[in-house]
Amino acid sequence: MQKKNEFEGMVWRVALTIGIVAAFLVGSLLYVGFYAEGYSLFQKIIVVVVALVVALAIIAIAWTTWAGKYGYMDPKQWEKHRQ
Repeated sequence: MQKKNEFEGMVWRVALTIGIVAAFLVGSLLYVGFYAEGYSLFQKIIVVVVALVVALAIIAIAWTTWAGKYGYMDPKQWEKHRQ
């Protein structure tokens, strides 16, 4: 019987999270700084907030699939799963 890897599927989720956060920061700052010159301060803030919501939604979807598989387990179940 093969031993299950408890970190299976985490590598691409961590990489995706880092990439999404970096893209959010760079994309938001570039857009608000250079392309939204005609927008008011309030509109620029809304652009950043909407980008943040989209970024968090993508991250939440990626991690929810992992949590559904490895979510809350009693310590006894976790030890049984690792064997």
